[in-house]
Amino acid sequence: MAINGYVNQILDSPAYVFDEIIGKLIGKNIENAKVELLRHTTDVDNVLFEAIKSVIEDLKEEENIISRFFYNIFGIELRRNKRREQLIVLGSQLKTQHSKVKSELFRIYRQTERLSLSISDLKRLEESFRGKNIYFQNEQTLNKSKFFISEIENKIILLQKYQDSLESKHHSVSDIEKVYSTLVKKIPRYHELQEEFYLHLLPATRVKQRN
Repeated sequence: MAINGYVNQILDSPAYVFDEIIGKLIGKNIENAKVELLRHTTDVDNVLFEAIKSVIEDLKEEENIISRFFYNIFGIELRRNKRREQLIVLGSQLKTQHSKVKSELFRIYRQTERLSLSISDLKRLEESFRGKNIYFQNEQTLNKSKFFISEIENKIILLQKYQDSLESKHHSVSDIEKVYSTLVKKIPRYHELQEEFYLHLLPATRVKQRN
């Protein structure tokens, strides 16, 4: 049955039925949006960025164009270079952070989409009430319908405020993601970097620090 078919039933029911329907349409989207907006946005790791840029510059100075060509295209090192080993470790750490930023972006996007769906559902319900108003001859029923429309409008405005805030945060995180993406692509054979490589080094690093 279309929403229109339920309007009369909702109006004939106690007010709490309407409240429950609104609650179902919104779900935990407001609560989840609040949590998302309170989350700390990932910052650019300036220390890591400067370290990587420095190593990349050192590599350019230490290796000629032929060496860089064979490594970049074929993955062949004409001679072993400690700078490159450094770059693999630092690059893996960078990729780990980049993945975290991308996950954050996707999480914000999903929450924004959920709000959008709730807003869409509420607008459909509002339109159904408005479409029925012209047929109501009972003033009490008409007033009840107008009250429900007002309540729906208030919820839509509230959801849109959270949606706007999330979109603003998504824009900010997107700018950070672009900064990470740009630096990642400057690392030779960046597509071969593995986050697991850096993560695998962490336990060993902690052991050395304790000793």
